[in-house]
Amino acid sequence: MPCSTSPEPPSGTSQDQQVHLSALLSAKLQGIPLFHIPSLTLSNVFCPTARALHIPHIPPDIQLPFFLRNRNVIDQYGGKPVKDEAKQGMDITRAIWFWRLDEARQFQRFHDTMRWNTAMFIALLALDLQTKSLEMSQDTTRRGHHDTTAPQSKKVHINTAAYRFMKQYLAAVLEHHNTPLLFDARETFIVTWKNGALDLYTGFRGAQKKLLKNLMKKLTKDWEKELDIAESNLGKEEYRIKVAKFAGSLVPRRREQDIPTGTRPMQEKSGRVYGTDSPPCIPHKSQEIKKNDLLDALRVPFTPQTKEKTRDQKNGSYELKEDVNMVTELRNAIEALQVMRPQDMLPVLMHLFPASEMEQADT
Repeated sequence: MPCSTSPEPPSGTSQDQQVHLSALLSAKLQGIPLFHIPSLTLSNVFCPTARALHIPHIPPDIQLPFFLRNRNVIDQYGGKPVKDEAKQGMDITRAIWFWRLDEARQFQRFHDTMRWNTAMFIALLALDLQTKSLEMSQDTTRRGHHDTTAPQSKKVHINTAAYRFMKQYLAAVLEHHNTPLLFDARETFIVTWKNGALDLYTGFRGAQKKLLKNLMKKLTKDWEKELDIAESNLGKEEYRIKVAKFAGSLVPRRREQDIPTGTRPMQEKSGRVYGTDSPPCIPHKSQEIKKNDLLDALRVPFTPQTKEKTRDQKNGSYELKEDVNMVTELRNAIEALQVMRPQDMLPVLMHLFPASEMEQADT
């Protein structure tokens, strides 16, 4: 009989060992956001069920066996990704991003820090485009010998590396919400993040947090109005193709969309597409021949780290500081968010992320 209907512990596993393994599983899964992975119990480990062996929105090489086996290493720097390859390997960095262990550095529109970064990046990209257009217009005016004085408006200049960093991050967020079974955009951004000096904004002071929360409240209302206008102007079908993917991922949206995020068709041209078909539960007889990697990974010792413990460590790993740069000063990013309106930003998003050929073919 397959163990999917009778998930018994391996022979020789005492009751005390089962209690220990159950506690170890809970400890190793600590910190993963609710609903990011299915609910897992020790039975899913004793009998490696589909839900334990294959989590569709996690790349196959950093699935649960990898995570359980390496949880000590993952927690070495407080569960935060580290750029220095000598201190943290790329696979560990990827695991932290994909398993959403760091509130600040992830792709899910849930935590304030993520929403603030996304909003500021969109505003900066829109203001950068506006600045370039204004300067081109002024240059044309000067060549035409028109000596007119226009009122000064907020300007920002984004260099190529910062532009690329922000666009790749927004693309990764879009992919996470709309096509979670694809990994190209997220993998690309993580490589860029790991190998470069740029980082997301994380160090917010109290006054900045208060200001950003108030700005986001206003923007939420403004975005809802702008998206309603876009849907009215474009029509439902064209809106679905060109705009709907931004709602609930890159920009706020209160009311339900016609197509919820996470349900868009997969694009098979990607090199990192993994379907939803999962391996069946391994029968007990098969376990005698094939090693239970999941159980072996769970058995790797793990000591949960607390902030107090890591602060006391000589290497000060919890407070690891790296030399990083922002795409621009935080005050510039906040100012961009203050001056740019959804009607300025939506056309920029549509330009940066046009509808794919597959999306257009689905109509």
